[in-house]
Order: sequence, then structure tokens, then C-alpha cells
Amino acid sequence: MGIQDMLVDSFNIMRKDLLETTRSKMTLALMVIMPLLLMLMFGFIYPNQASMPQNLPVALVDQSHGQYSASFLQQLQSFNNNSTKMDFTTASSLDEARNLINKGDINGAIIIPDNFDDAVAQGITANVTVLYDNSNPQVGAQVMSEASMLIGGVSEMKSAVTVMQLGAKADETIDAQAVLNPYAADAQGTIPGSNYFNFLAPGMLIMIVMMSAMTGIPEGISQEKERGTFDGVLSAPISPVSIIIGKTVALTLGGFVQGIIIMILAVALFGVTIQGNILLAFLLLFLGVFSFIGLGILFTSIAGDQKNSIMLINILIFPMMFVSGIMFPIQQMPWFLQDLSKLIPVTYAADAMRKVMILNAGVQDVLPQIAILAVFGVIMMAIALPVFKRSMTK
Repeated sequence: MGIQDMLVDSFNIMRKDLLETTRSKMTLALMVIMPLLLMLMFGFIYPNQASMPQNLPVALVDQSHGQYSASFLQQLQSFNNNSTKMDFTTASSLDEARNLINKGDINGAIIIPDNFDDAVAQGITANVTVLYDNSNPQVGAQVMSEASMLIGGVSEMKSAVTVMQLGAKADETIDAQAVLNPYAADAQGTIPGSNYFNFLAPGMLIMIVMMSAMTGIPEGISQEKERGTFDGVLSAPISPVSIIIGKTVALTLGGFVQGIIIMILAVALFGVTIQGNILLAFLLLFLGVFSFIGLGILFTSIAGDQKNSIMLINILIFPMMFVSGIMFPIQQMPWFLQDLSKLIPVTYAADAMRKVMILNAGVQDVLPQIAILAVFGVIMMAIALPVFKRSMTK
């Protein structure tokens, strides 16, 4: 059989698989519904600044009962009125504040210790305790952040008054803010208007396409075996290589089309902006699907039937979701997981897609990721094809 005949047979196999997909209304509907539900879930339920509570109930506990502690609490409430991030209530003791936190009535407490007035009177640093709920790390971190900002604001105001008083004694005009804060940071993002969903969308795009492409392989191969239609294909005068190429191209095109649908939904419904070249994003999407297909074919061939194939692929998919940096930064993981992430193609696909979509990266910026995805896909296909060829005759 010549190369031309093999390509024609591969095209016919691809066309057959794509026609089966387009004729199934349920499959076409799920291609839209599944990514939409996942984007809704991760985009709005996954903790972010917009979804965090805005008026945190926090108790104030004055154990010092002195002039300075009363003045401090008054200034604290004054600063909080400009922020509206905390909803202050009063607790009579530290134990009462703990009980309120344990019951879920408040999220934290600001404790003025009994030695607060003595420390202020002696001119030494007066410590203030911030109590927060350890069972909710996100809310606890927000309580710490808001409380630190308020306490820091009151402390800065008192320091400014002290500096101005010293200047008045020396008969000099002193800029208190310049003395207390000689340097100021002006933080600016590389891309204006970027939001949390813009960061999450590229990784989600790769994750959804990966899941769809890999779980679609058992349906395209193992299920056809179980229905008996695969025997008809094998009995035809078609090279096994043509069957493999045709199915691989069909699965790759199907995953690529779903990736485009996801991208359109992200832009149209969630306001995601693509800063980089859209054609480069499509190339990365295609390479990502191609690299996943090889893995899927290999595991489907090893498993044999559809049930075991899906179970085996799910065992592979879920660790990759968490280790590849889609949901959590790789830098926050232990060293052995960081090393493991370097062996997973999803890591490079998600990283490159994020750079293109958010940072307007060009081909040169993501060339290493492109090369890794292409090489990985070719290697996996070279391993998967002979394994799949042997499994077809079983």
C-alpha cells in the first residue's frame, strides 16, 4: 500500500469519526455545557478577592481599660469607617471573643492587652493581638490583612503627630510623611485591567481540553470495540497505521474545536481578554491536544476496555490538574512536586497559553514550551502507535 492510499484511508477514518460526533446531539451539547459549567465553578466559586466577604465581623477587646487604649480604639474605628471592610462589635474578654469565633458569629478579634497603657506611657512599642479563625485560611488571611492595615494606619498617624511635635520644638517645618515613609512603591501590572479570571482562564482552557481529549479516546476506540464496529474496520483492506492516524487526527480536531468554543465562551461571557496573537494561542492549543492524545491512546491500549481506560485516564488526569500549575502556583509546591511538574506536558501548555493570553508573549517567548510540547507529542505517539497496533489484534 502506497503513502497516498494510506493518507486516503486515514482521511476516511477521520471523516467517519467526526461524522459520528456531529450526529450525536448530546455530544455536541456537552462540548459546550461541560466547559461552561467548569468555568462558572472555578471562575466564581474558587476563592478570589471579588468573592471574599466585604464586611468582616470582628470583635474589639479592651483588656487595658485606660486612656490610651480607649483613644486607640476610637482611632481604629475612625479608620475603619473609611474602609468599611470590618464590622466591629465589642467583647468583654479574650474568652468571649474565642467563643464567638468558635460559634461562627465573628471572623476575628483585635485584643488590646492589659499592659497596653503602660507601654505607651513608657514610650515603648505597645503590642496588639489579632485573633483569627484558623479553620478558614482565606477569611483568616483577610482578617489579618485588614487588621494590620488599620493598626498600621493608626500607628502611622501617631508617629506623624510625634514628628510634627518634635519639629515644632526645633522650630523647623518637617514633612512627617516624608520622614516616616521616605520611599513609596507604585505597583503597576504589565497588562492594564487584568483580573483574576484572566489569570485562571488560560489554565482552565488547557485543563478542559486535556480532560475532553483524553476521556474521548476510550469512547472513540474502546467503545467502538465493544459495539463490534471496530471488527468491521479491521476486516476492511485498510492499514492499521491508517486507522491510528485517522482516529488521532479526528480526536485532535475535536479537542481543538472544543478549545475554540471554550475560548469564545471565556471572551464573550466572562470578559477574558486575549492580549497576544490569537493564531499563536491556537497553535499552542493544537500542540497541547496533540501531546495529550498520545498519552490517551497509550493508556487506552494498555487498559483494553472502556471502563478500565476511563479509570486509568482519570488517575492520570487529576494529579496533573493540581501539579501542573493550573490551579496553584508551582513555586508554592514542595521541591519533589516541582520536579514532577516538569515531566507533565500540561505544565508547559498552561504556562505558554497564560503568557500569550495575558502577557502578550510572542513566538520567541514561548518557543521552549512549543518545542517541548511538539517533542513530547511525537515521542508519546511513537510509543503509543505500536502498542495500539498490537491491541487491535487482541
